[in-house]
Amino acid sequence: MYLWVILATFLVALYSFNLSHRADIRSIEVEPLARAVLSKIIIKQQAADYYVRDHTPPKATIQNPDGSSVLADYVTYSPGVITQEELQSGNSASYFPYGYKDDSSITAEIYCLDKADPNLERPCSDENAVRYLVTYMPVPQKWLNIKTGLPNNELTVAMKEMLNYNTGFGYPLCKKYVENPDSGDRYCETLVLKNREKYNTSDGGEGEDIEGKDMLEFYPEIPAYISRNGNFANTCNNPKNENLCLMYIYEYKAKY
Repeated sequence: MYLWVILATFLVALYSFNLSHRADIRSIEVEPLARAVLSKIIIKQQAADYYVRDHTPPKATIQNPDGSSVLADYVTYSPGVITQEELQSGNSASYFPYGYKDDSSITAEIYCLDKADPNLERPCSDENAVRYLVTYMPVPQKWLNIKTGLPNNELTVAMKEMLNYNTGFGYPLCKKYVENPDSGDRYCETLVLKNREKYNTSDGGEGEDIEGKDMLEFYPEIPAYISRNGNFANTCNNPKNENLCLMYIYEYKAKY
């Protein structure tokens, strides 16, 4: 009798391995993790934006030689990566919400470009400068589609739910490649920010997105200087580096 009990227990255990997963397992386990990934880059972009605000009139200040501070009538930030120390030392001790742990894989970077020629950099305080705040991170491999190398369905669904097709958020894709005749290496001449997997058709309905040149015409173009310079270019647009990045970009056309 004892042997029959052991055999029955073994058969039940063996059968349990063949049971199907819950139908909603992805929505209760996988999708929340995808939203958590997006939350990190969204929060860091917001924190960097607060940093920009604090260094833009009417909040911007400069220090006198005696250590006192006065209001400045120009922006007091500079191009380059906003460091973790700068984001942790805001007017209220930190630009991050309480409990947020900064992720070193996510970078916030400021670019200040010439209004007439966006291929030229200008001082951020220059009246003819257009200012950009760019936050980006390589997409972890677990969130990429194995066949296409693009964000998988869980990540794109989370993007839609959290950002509602925000045109300033997405992942950069190359619209036009150029080949170096000497080395044979290809580099991307024109990057666009792909921000959704579906597009609205002319009759107001929603149609399937089609990868290719025609569809890429609809996506906002990333300024060439940003795509080729700074830490963003090294991380997200390097011919030797095949990282696909998530990207959030703000544009400031006036002083703020």
